[in-house]
Amino acid sequence: SSTTNAATSQCRKILRLGMMHIHQSDSLPSPTRGQTTINRRKAINNILTVPFAATLVQTPIKPAVAYTPDSDKLRESLYLMSRVQEATAQQERFVNRATQQEVLKNKMKLTLRLVEKNYRLLDQITFAAEFVTPSDKVVDATTAGYESAEALQNAIDYVNSDLKQGPFEKGQKEYLTSNLQECRERLFDFLSYMPQTKLQEARKRVEEENVANRNEFDQDIDENAGVYNPVVLPWKDR
Repeated sequence: SSTTNAATSQCRKILRLGMMHIHQSDSLPSPTRGQTTINRRKAINNILTVPFAATLVQTPIKPAVAYTPDSDKLRESLYLMSRVQEATAQQERFVNRATQQEVLKNKMKLTLRLVEKNYRLLDQITFAAEFVTPSDKVVDATTAGYESAEALQNAIDYVNSDLKQGPFEKGQKEYLTSNLQECRERLFDFLSYMPQTKLQEARKRVEEENVANRNEFDQDIDENAGVYNPVVLPWKDR
């Protein structure tokens, strides 16, 4: 319907700039955990054995919807990973404030789907692994990267399959927040092996876009959208 399309478009705009807000519930398939758990050992082996050119062909770095990608492919990848870190902090705030399972599910399901689709964390880890320094730390770095992606997938699966209705049961919110935190922290570990000048430039872009968005954001959006009350960017707390 036109209402659904408009809501989805608005959510994409908010997500693109790191401002998570939800206007609708979208129906997603509910894969089993066995289908979605990332095989880290196999993934790391692929990083170490597949030629870099072939990796780029398999997982090209494409611009997400409606923004101009950085001409530097590594810096663009670092930007997208920084957006994932920001998104985990925003999703964690949703979890902490929620009182009903169905409300949280409706709020998180679409935004997590867009995080997965637009930022493609696993693709970024695969691409950026070529730039790990020192080179003898590629296994340590990629292990951290794939554990980060696995934690994000755990959160996505849990929201899709395990959140029902009514008040939260013991351990539900803790499970979600622990995976969001694990995603963020293991991504910090991975990023510590990246060229730090480019990482700082990518983070600066996030910060500048957020400021520009606050100045120009549609005034008819709900003040709880996040743009008026953004989370502290995770690297600002370190």
